[in-house]
Amino acid sequence: MLKFTNVNFSYDKHPLILHKFNLQFVDQKINCIIGPSAVGKSTLLNLIARTIKPQSGEINNSYRNISYLFQEERLINEITVFKNLDLILKSVYDNPEKRRKIIMSGLKSVKLAGTSDWYPDQLSGSMKRRLALLRAFLYPSKLLVMDEPFTGLDINVKQNMVNLFLRLWKNDKRTVVFVSHDLDEALTVANYIYVMSTKPMHLIRTLTINKPHRKRTLYHNEIINFKKEIIQLTKTW
Repeated sequence: MLKFTNVNFSYDKHPLILHKFNLQFVDQKINCIIGPSAVGKSTLLNLIARTIKPQSGEINNSYRNISYLFQEERLINEITVFKNLDLILKSVYDNPEKRRKIIMSGLKSVKLAGTSDWYPDQLSGSMKRRLALLRAFLYPSKLLVMDEPFTGLDINVKQNMVNLFLRLWKNDKRTVVFVSHDLDEALTVANYIYVMSTKPMHLIRTLTINKPHRKRTLYHNEIINFKKEIIQLTKTW
């Protein structure tokens, strides 16, 4: 369970970012947060990840382990691709051979086979993004938090990354909470879209998309209508 109940949060003496904030995310689904710039979406993710604490209210987070995928890859350039992945698995699996098998299988699954001895600065931008995505899925958590993970990619690379993410998620259906500014991205990926207000941030609308990903296109009437509704809700941003 991941549930916010009457949560208040602010930085020092700044105005409240969250005021009596309430929201329950849906387990084993892809939950997308959409809101104005600088309203507090990343703060919400940090509260979920327990890197910060609310001033008051309750966050019921039953997920012990959390994977976090940032806008940047955050790879360690001084160690190899293999060691970047092995580093996050050492705390989970004592057996080096088991870690090796997991890593090699994972690299193959994201079309990075043969790169285990490379260093991150030898990878292309697309390869680095795939490696970061793989790292998030290799860590055995039940909750994946993503902060605009597909930002800054050209259209073809972005579509490939979205498809890869959905394939990995289909095989490992974690609860996902991700922030996006891209309506098309949200409508393509999410099962639930939470549209947020300006500060202090609160939920103004929840959209549920039941159509399976494999049958979903941006030209389907249901998706078109959802997009129109979101645009109407956010026209004052």
